[in-house]
Amino acid sequence: MPGAVSETTDREYDREAEPGVDDSAGPFEIDRSRLVGFAGLVALWLVTILGGMALADEVAATGAVLFEDPDEVGNVGIFGVYVLVATGVMLLGFRYARLVHLRVVGAAVFGLFAGTFVAIATGVGSVAGGGALTGLPTSPVPIAVGLVVAAVLFVYPEWYVVDLVAVALGAVTIPMLGLGFGPLPIVVLLVVWAAYDAYSVYVSGHMKELATGAGDLKLPILYVVPHSLSYSLVGDGLELGLDEDDPNESGDSAAERSADSPPNRSAEDSEASAKAGPSVQLLGLGDAIIPGMLAVSAGTFLDAPAVVPALNANLPALGAIAGGFLGMGALLVLLHRVEGAHAGLPPLNAGVLLGYLAGAVAAGVPVATALGL
Repeated sequence: MPGAVSETTDREYDREAEPGVDDSAGPFEIDRSRLVGFAGLVALWLVTILGGMALADEVAATGAVLFEDPDEVGNVGIFGVYVLVATGVMLLGFRYARLVHLRVVGAAVFGLFAGTFVAIATGVGSVAGGGALTGLPTSPVPIAVGLVVAAVLFVYPEWYVVDLVAVALGAVTIPMLGLGFGPLPIVVLLVVWAAYDAYSVYVSGHMKELATGAGDLKLPILYVVPHSLSYSLVGDGLELGLDEDDPNESGDSAAERSADSPPNRSAEDSEASAKAGPSVQLLGLGDAIIPGMLAVSAGTFLDAPAVVPALNANLPALGAIAGGFLGMGALLVLLHRVEGAHAGLPPLNAGVLLGYLAGAVAAGVPVATALGL
């Protein structure tokens, strides 16, 4: 997904229904159960980024990079076309195709890229290094792994299965994208991407429809961290609370959503479940891919000494990750204080870029150089 779509809630829920909740918590404080969920999201987010940085050399060796010339600013426009076409296809699919068909196609695509992760991470098998099939597995072992993962995603899309595959997908996608953008193109990309996300949420509104459909697919587009181990993505489902047809329906933040009650539950049970508050916390996979892309690009194309050689991470790369934390924090503050749907990429990308530039200055890299000017 291009960016996280977020919504606050005006629903007051029964705090006594959640064990360990401090009734004295203020309106903007977070109870302990949610802190556990936030910690889980941050762990998944960080592991994905570090995994992508660790695989950068392996991806470069296979040639499975989206663009061959990382200094070509025109790549931003081409990438934008890819995003718009993918978004349009998904929206048409959500409107006119059967959900089961979309899940079959989605599981197959994500499963094959899980096979790509196995091939690149282990060195067993090969992947396509160019053309329309760039990054897809081309040998029996990773293809077989991909088909098995696809079958599991379709038959048993439990939250921990989705999370595990999301981490693998993000880790292999980050270097495939990040190595294709040098300093200037990736700075332009992040600015343009944030502007597009803001437009799609605040003006056109189509990102809400995209996010709602993504929740129905139960595929590794989102990280899912439940408040309780009794939660089941397969049985309980996932409701993002972004249905524009019902102005009274509300959800929580980009990282917090209520699980949808199964159809066979009574109205009383559904109301009780709603009062119990959100049961899962969510974060879009794109929120990890974006800072990871800049971190990989910085570690590869900026002339600064590596601070963590195993990750090819210099200070600008580490600054991008730290800025991502700050951007996510700013987004959470916005979500808790301003009701409604919000675009996640403007604060996230701003934090990532500021952290990247701060790291560049700390490493002695001129700001103009870091910006590719």
